[in-house]
Amino acid sequence: MKTYIILSSKNDSSILDRQVRDCPDVSEKTVPQRIPRRYKEDIKRLQEKYDLHEGLVINVSLKEFRGICERDYPKIEAYLGLKKYLLRTFGVTLNIHSQKTKGDFDKNTDEP
Repeated sequence: MKTYIILSSKNDSSILDRQVRDCPDVSEKTVPQRIPRRYKEDIKRLQEKYDLHEGLVINVSLKEFRGICERDYPKIEAYLGLKKYLLRTFGVTLNIHSQKTKGDFDKNTDEP
């Protein structure tokens, strides 16, 4: 859908001002006032290492990420809730890969 701006013949900037105010080009995600307790320390450590902003993609190995955000269960699945929270709240995509995974094939298939 195209947006058309109609300018009047007189010097009327109110149309342009209204257009800019009502339809920002970038949607900004703000840091929530209240971060759930289970993610508070993780978010704090991530903010120390990365500039969390919308559109950021963090690709990290499980071994390296365990040094940033510790879990009792040292598997990728332990971080699924944090991954979903980061994407929903900050617009940050967190990709954690295991160094044990070999090649570019699906773990569920039998052949490489």
